[in-house]
Amino acid sequence: MTTITTGSKFYDNTKLSSYKTCPRSFQLRHILNITPDRAAVPLVFGSSWHAAMDIVWQHAKEFNQADLRKYAALKFIETWEEGGMPADMSLEDIERFSPRTPSVAEEMLLHYIDQRWRILQNCEIIACEQPFAVPLPACPDVWYVGRLDKVISHDGQILVIEHKTTSEYKIDGGFRQTYIEGWDMDSQVKGYEYGAALFFGAEQVWVDAALVHKKVHDKFRFIPVSHQRGMLDEWIESTVEWVVRVGVDVDNGYFPKNENSCVGKYGPCQFTDICRSCSKPSELTETPFGYRVEPWTPFEVLGLESLIKQGEQDAQR
Repeated sequence: MTTITTGSKFYDNTKLSSYKTCPRSFQLRHILNITPDRAAVPLVFGSSWHAAMDIVWQHAKEFNQADLRKYAALKFIETWEEGGMPADMSLEDIERFSPRTPSVAEEMLLHYIDQRWRILQNCEIIACEQPFAVPLPACPDVWYVGRLDKVISHDGQILVIEHKTTSEYKIDGGFRQTYIEGWDMDSQVKGYEYGAALFFGAEQVWVDAALVHKKVHDKFRFIPVSHQRGMLDEWIESTVEWVVRVGVDVDNGYFPKNENSCVGKYGPCQFTDICRSCSKPSELTETPFGYRVEPWTPFEVLGLESLIKQGEQDAQR
């Protein structure tokens, strides 16, 4: 019987995406456990929006719209501060972080709750922040893991809701078409679609896109994603191949630098300062200035402890 234990190996979308982008970046973050002292503003804003969405979706039937917005906004601020961001922002902070600020998020929540009110009242929440793990074929005791934002029952369907924020604005329609179409090929969504189908019999993933903009605060869109089994089988094969590649580099102790990814559409890589001055990160004797050591732990981040305990209990039966 295949079971999860504390000795199992886990790969999530964060680790695999890091390796695909640049093996050297993967080495720094997931082998040497180095991370910048301060998290990127888009990541903190996204995490804070997710936290607010947990309040909105789980408590929409308990409060009126005004109170729901108030409690969701408080949760946003709490998570924002935990991420190292200032709650009381100066004009300089607002200009520097804009449009990703708590005041913009509060305006977004007002419109989000209003636009989503019908589905919030009519759907049934099956699971919230639900961890899952699926074994990877031909990779003994290796699991692909993730966490589903929401699993709901709506109009006779089991759906996964995945909250995403973006600044990819288009005047006509709110979202750039490339952003909308890109989710059909997104590896993370395919993995969540596969895991949710196995665990819950889910039929689709709905990407719940929220536009973050200085002036436009009312653009939201559900982007349905669904694939035939053959396409998901292809995703499994591709994921296994990437895991094998990671294993080869781990065994060799060498992670080549992908210099084409040093600067992306969101700016320089977070490890640019290290790569400019260090040719062999494995030989670092101290943590570089501006960085800290913090392991990426899917146990804590994804909440896999319950799955591991269940696996060990199953093995003892």
